[in-house]
Amino acid sequence: MNRHSARFAVHRLIGALALSCLTAVGFAVGQARNEEVVPAIEGLDPVMLVQGKEVPGNLKISVIRGRFEYFFANEDDKTVFEKQPAQYEIQLNGSCARMGAAVGGNPDLYTVHKGRIYIFGSPDCKTRFEAAPEKYLEADSGPKPMAAVAPESMKRGRELIEKAVNAAGGADAIDNLVDYQEKSVSTQTRHAGDVEVKSNLAVIFPDRVRAEQIAPDFVNPTVIRQTAFVINGNEAFVVTPTGQRPVPESYRLDQLRELDRRPLAILRTRKSSTFKAAAAGPGKTGDVAIEQVLIEIDGAAHTVGIDPATGRILTLSYRRRGPAGDFGEVVKRFSDFRTVGGLTLPFKVTATFNGEPWKEQSATIKSIAVNSKLDTDLFSQSKAQ
Repeated sequence: MNRHSARFAVHRLIGALALSCLTAVGFAVGQARNEEVVPAIEGLDPVMLVQGKEVPGNLKISVIRGRFEYFFANEDDKTVFEKQPAQYEIQLNGSCARMGAAVGGNPDLYTVHKGRIYIFGSPDCKTRFEAAPEKYLEADSGPKPMAAVAPESMKRGRELIEKAVNAAGGADAIDNLVDYQEKSVSTQTRHAGDVEVKSNLAVIFPDRVRAEQIAPDFVNPTVIRQTAFVINGNEAFVVTPTGQRPVPESYRLDQLRELDRRPLAILRTRKSSTFKAAAAGPGKTGDVAIEQVLIEIDGAAHTVGIDPATGRILTLSYRRRGPAGDFGEVVKRFSDFRTVGGLTLPFKVTATFNGEPWKEQSATIKSIAVNSKLDTDLFSQSKAQ
């Protein structure tokens, strides 16, 4: 296996982690380490490529952006690139344009769409993207920031959020949370059939997370493999049976967005200056009436459904990539509420994507522990095996 194939194998691994175990409590971390610099788009001049012309670049005329080195046919094209790099460089921080940040793209497997260069993790991803690119680009189909709403809607939204805070255990229990542990079980669909996946999540607030996945090996299902994704302040890495690997910055940021989408994380960020809430009218989940609240945090939009009788958050919906990489609506339904350490939390999560069951994002939670003085070695790069 060459170095590029090895790197793409790591991306596929952390992509599998993303589907099944990285939906943890919100937190903030620093800069992850960058990957090695590699030549981009087979050495073609990106300025000419955007214009529809495949012109080889001069090896003596180049620019490095992120993990890619771009070559130019002449100094004029290099100057054009340097003035507007966002227009001519590989988009999405080098992630696969079909699968997103969980999968790294091959810099020699590319296409041009609407004057932008995209790369892919496999030929199949390239083929699917080119057939319907609008399905896979968040800029075309993603959520829009909350528009100006009536003051009474904002007031009612805040009231419902405070009701949800009280239902979950109260402000003190939520805001003074020191650490959190969760063990859960989900199902992953493979070619040979469904397999059970165990996930262990450990969080020390505000900036340490370890999410483990224990599942049968893809090649030899009789072998059980354990992998983990860890963020510890400035460090972000994946732990595999063959050692540790740094993760791309785009993946780290993608996981931060996903981690912030948990109900407990939403309630913990309600005092942030970027937090907005607005009542959005009635709805239903099953036979239960709910009041919907639009939430915006740092520009990310989602909707929670709150039971007006109990104050519990019963649903959460938002847009993200689905199991095939296209953007759509994820709806998570929460049930089996139990009280642990002063917090009342759901022990069952049922997810759908565009109305279809999504097994990998559904989970039965086996145990939750809070404020249990987690071992900090779990998050250390030198001791996280």
